[in-house]
Amino acid sequence: MNKRLLIIASVLGITLVGALAAEHTYCNMVERRYAQLETTQQTIHHQVGKILQAHQQARHELQEEQQRSQKLSEALTLAQSKLEEMTTRATEEARSVQDLQLRLAGVHEQMSQLQGELASVLRERQTSKNASSTVQLDRIIVSQEGAPELQGRVLSVDRQWKFIVVDLGWDAVRIGDVVSIFRNGKLLAKARIERVQEGISAASFLPDWEHAEVETNDLVKLL
Repeated sequence: MNKRLLIIASVLGITLVGALAAEHTYCNMVERRYAQLETTQQTIHHQVGKILQAHQQARHELQEEQQRSQKLSEALTLAQSKLEEMTTRATEEARSVQDLQLRLAGVHEQMSQLQGELASVLRERQTSKNASSTVQLDRIIVSQEGAPELQGRVLSVDRQWKFIVVDLGWDAVRIGDVVSIFRNGKLLAKARIERVQEGISAASFLPDWEHAEVETNDLVKLL
């Protein structure tokens, strides 16, 4: 009986020792896994930190890019506005050039007609000069102060194209000279000589005098 108990005790002791050894091995394994998990957790935390840092940097770069994009958009809008303004101005200038070209063509045509009129008036004046010296006497007047003052008369007025024909030729005026038109001692207008022939010339009204009421036979002075 004692021997049986001893055997049973020995078996139980061996079993208990084996169980303790197995438990110790299991505990060691658990500890190792726990250590591995801690290492993995630290690695994950470190990686998450890097990811968060990269995300924060990406957000910062995105904000800077958005600001840069907004500035570029504003600059583009301003450039488009300036381009539209320049296009509008160019269109208006093109229209102005076209109008000026049409007006210039009209002026050239009118001046061509004026040449014929000048020649006609010149012939009439030449005929009148041969018959009488009245016009020549009217054209040259001596001032009250005794100083010679070059004077003439308006022969015709073209209100559409704002110019006059006067009886002062290339012996009296040159292209670019400015003459003054008087009536009864009152200044009516000023005009610039544009065409000159012998004994006759054509002058265009200066801008401030384009609507002056100049009439035939008004006095013309080159001051």
